[in-house]
Amino acid sequence: MSRDTARTAALKGARRCVGVPALGIGLSMVGFGALAADLGFSGLQALLATALIWGLPGQIAYVELAAAGAPLSVLIAGVAFANMRMLPMTVTGLPAVLGDRRPGFAGRLLLVQFMAVTAWTQMNADTPDLPKPARLPYYLGFVAVLYAAGLSGTLIGYAAGAVLPDPAMRIAVFMTPLYLLLLVAAARHPTNQAAVGLGAVLGIALFPLIGDASVLAAGLIGGTVAVAARRRADPRDG
Repeated sequence: MSRDTARTAALKGARRCVGVPALGIGLSMVGFGALAADLGFSGLQALLATALIWGLPGQIAYVELAAAGAPLSVLIAGVAFANMRMLPMTVTGLPAVLGDRRPGFAGRLLLVQFMAVTAWTQMNADTPDLPKPARLPYYLGFVAVLYAAGLSGTLIGYAAGAVLPDPAMRIAVFMTPLYLLLLVAAARHPTNQAAVGLGAVLGIALFPLIGDASVLAAGLIGGTVAVAARRRADPRDG
């Protein structure tokens, strides 16, 4: 793949991120930046939490545990468990992103560091239309803009936390989930829509019984049932 072709693919990915994806992650990080400021963290600490953890649940777990004086071992465990949901996404998402590239172990670690939920979801929607050599440059362009939006949102939220009312900051956190919901609603494959719809119903039904664990249970059951039903209806569908 020529350098010009790779640059074109990267610019295409960057343009794809500009707009709703970048806005969604940026507004989510606005809420995090305000939370970090409210808990007494410095702007640099908030920025590093976004840059190094790069997962809103893990970031929130980190600042709340650190503010409570938790030891380092508890901080590491809390962040790891909060971001554990990223493991299946990296396992399934990285091969699609790499296309025909085969970077070394260090290169793969660097690539998965940027595998946010937004990037994973968008790449799953876009890669079928991309030739394999163009997928990695496209991904790099997309996540570069996404990462910049997340860092910018953190700084904006940190500065605005002292000015804007608390409800406005809390609403910002829900922008990324709303974007992901809209993206899934427009998914090409009905199995994806069925999995999300079933998961939403199960989550509401299970919450009074098992509390926060209902999120994990609803996603696991909803996705499994949707895929099993699809394969039963059409065994040839992979």
